[in-house]
Amino acid sequence: MNPELPGGRAARAALPRRRAIASVGAVLAVSGVGALAYGRGDDASAGRDYDVREFGATGDGTTDDTAALQQAIDAARVTGGIVFFPPGTYLTRRLTLYSRVHLRGSGGDATMLRLAPGANTAILESDRFEQETRSRSSAGSTMFSIRDLTLDGNRAKDNPVGYGLRLYGYGYELADLTVFNCGADGVVSDWGIAADLPAPSHQMEARITGLRTHDNGGHGINFTGPHDSMFLNCISFQNAGTGFHMAGNSYGTLMVNCHAWGVRQDVSFELAASGIGCVNCYADLAGGVGVRISRNDCRWLAGYVQGANHAGPGTEIGIRFVAGAKPEEPASATIDTQIRNCATAAIDFGADRGMSSIRATLSQPGLPDVAGTGQGWIGQPAANSQVDITHGLSHPSKNLVVRPAFDLRAQQTPGVPGEGFSPRVRTRGERCHAALRPIS
Repeated sequence: MNPELPGGRAARAALPRRRAIASVGAVLAVSGVGALAYGRGDDASAGRDYDVREFGATGDGTTDDTAALQQAIDAARVTGGIVFFPPGTYLTRRLTLYSRVHLRGSGGDATMLRLAPGANTAILESDRFEQETRSRSSAGSTMFSIRDLTLDGNRAKDNPVGYGLRLYGYGYELADLTVFNCGADGVVSDWGIAADLPAPSHQMEARITGLRTHDNGGHGINFTGPHDSMFLNCISFQNAGTGFHMAGNSYGTLMVNCHAWGVRQDVSFELAASGIGCVNCYADLAGGVGVRISRNDCRWLAGYVQGANHAGPGTEIGIRFVAGAKPEEPASATIDTQIRNCATAAIDFGADRGMSSIRATLSQPGLPDVAGTGQGWIGQPAANSQVDITHGLSHPSKNLVVRPAFDLRAQQTPGVPGEGFSPRVRTRGERCHAALRPIS
């Protein structure tokens, strides 16, 4: 290359070091190379960019880099900005994350933050996490992001209750992040109970894309807020707890193309907040429960639940309704799915409180030569739930079709009363009762 041209060596040498790296990142982004596409200087919302090596971080996997990494994060806190992690393994204790600070690795296979032996904390934790979770405030960290790196909980090195990531905040983004090998939960997210934020606001939803969490001692993802958040293309597997634990104030969260699996996971998807919607998600289990529902208005659409005809000990159930926080829960679920090879039963209706619509196609051969296994369903659906279960073409006698016990029809306009008619005003209860007509 001609050194006199704009892209030549002389021109690059004349640029400040930061601009040179940003230019390389821009070129790689255009050419489709992802290592620096989210690196330095390409985020218009950030004030500056900070390379952790410039603060003394080594990334050699043996030196404790906590102080250097925290100094880089603190520097970005002042104006907001990007903290860039070149390839390497950064040994660290707890790092505090702030609003408007954006952590950028060089790719999950290139940049790793590993919890130092005996630290027994979270690797990354939002500012004032303990205080905010206790107070249930509508504050917390906001407008931050973490992208293109891996968090290793290093639990074999005296970290039995360490976490990968603990957040109390809203309006943040996680993308292409791997969290594994933590003594406790891989990812913890929480936020307060506010339904809305005052203007001007970009609102509270978190956006989580390409998150992979596995082999943790607790839940893979323990998500209790912010509500109305979005998960896309995430996977959680081989955790000791639940793959996706959706509870608390995570109501209204949407999940698309997410997959949970594992021999050791008791539950793949825990829908313990109202209005959780799962579209084209995959629950893959060997023992335990694929999808457990305990709140109202949850949805599992175009999904797939795959058991392993697990011989035990314990049960293996595809979708299970369990008692919720209120006597009327769970109700109003919408399920349209395929269920295969769940040794105990495809669906457990035990706690269904009604007004649900359940449509499933099954293939439930059961354990070879073991009577009572591979059942289509156990428990009794509520009388006003609508159920349409097809147990394969070869088992028509095992199908289940349940229609609501009544339908709601508009009342006909009454005619003109005849002579001698004595008008009487009916109570609201009587009018409602008249509108419910049994199916003939």
